[in-house]
Amino acid sequence: MDKKILFDGRFLSLSHAGIGRYSCELLKELLYLDAKQKYILTIIPGTEIEKDLSRALNERDNPVEIVEIAARHYSLAEQTKYLKLLNELKPDLVHFPHFNHPILYKGKFVVTIHDLTLSQYAERGNLFKRKAYYYVISHAAKAAVKVLTVSDFVRRDLISNFDLPPNKVITAYNGIDAKFKKITNPKTLKKVEKYKLFKPYILSVGQWRSHKNLLKLVDAFNEIQKLPEWKGKIELVFAGRFDPKYPELPQKVAELNLQKAVKFTGFVEDEDLPIIYNNATVFVFPSYSEGFGLPGLEAQACGVPVVSSNKTSLPEILGDGALYFNPENVKNMTEKILAVLTDRKLRNNLIKAGEENAKKFSWKKTAEKTLEIYQEILYK
Repeated sequence: MDKKILFDGRFLSLSHAGIGRYSCELLKELLYLDAKQKYILTIIPGTEIEKDLSRALNERDNPVEIVEIAARHYSLAEQTKYLKLLNELKPDLVHFPHFNHPILYKGKFVVTIHDLTLSQYAERGNLFKRKAYYYVISHAAKAAVKVLTVSDFVRRDLISNFDLPPNKVITAYNGIDAKFKKITNPKTLKKVEKYKLFKPYILSVGQWRSHKNLLKLVDAFNEIQKLPEWKGKIELVFAGRFDPKYPELPQKVAELNLQKAVKFTGFVEDEDLPIIYNNATVFVFPSYSEGFGLPGLEAQACGVPVVSSNKTSLPEILGDGALYFNPENVKNMTEKILAVLTDRKLRNNLIKAGEENAKKFSWKKTAEKTLEIYQEILYK
């Protein structure tokens, strides 16, 4: 196998972002699956490579060539310096794990497009950025030899939006990290208290964006707090970084006078996230749009009942392991959350079905499908 595959690892510098996690987990499994294949990995200078990935890079019979390049995604250097580097390295195939790529690159490449959410919810970007986004993603979809994506929902979206041949777009579902599992050790579970979480809570995990529909979740929680049997007895927890670009969420909490009942954890360490899931009474996923919806799967794997929006990819990914609601309808959302809070049999059924559903997804399966595409392009 003398052909070279270059993996664009520039997102590894953002290990806590979704594309960073995707890049890390996929690459790790690819390296173990195909030990003889020659790989080149490009990274941003100063990138801290996760320890398991570092082991996978160093323990191969065929060492991975790591090349540093100061060309961050969405930068001018991406279109100039990174383009020059690719042309110098002359790989037989490049995998861009996100749509951003040097648009003048003429070599063979595969691209992963995770969703088209920005196409529908780009109201905060300026006009130039929106046009640049559409041009780059459109070029990636059309110029790639194959387009990988993470759900059949997004696959249909891509084929329709960019008029792509159906056999060009391949679904390779994301995996789920093995650390997301039921925790039974009381001492470990108690570590949740470092985030000042002492009461039962409804959990939301992820970024603050308009398509995440978090304001309606606050409205639903407000309705639950009005009920005497729940007032002051349960909290709503938003796990994730505080985002100053989206002040509407804390503003909404303040308007409804819910500051004591709604908690913001701020940044959560990777090793603490499974603990936060495990301690939750219910996980709620209120999004209008998701390409995959990994937090819902993580909650299922941790044995937490999931209440979810019935839109876009979520029913496809969460399967029978979630109770669904219309995200436009606060009353419907409130009713479904209350059903899981009060009906023990329903809770137990959702937990069991969720755990079974989460077992269907693994990064090894993602890598097997991806490797199949690489080999089809290079060796057939």
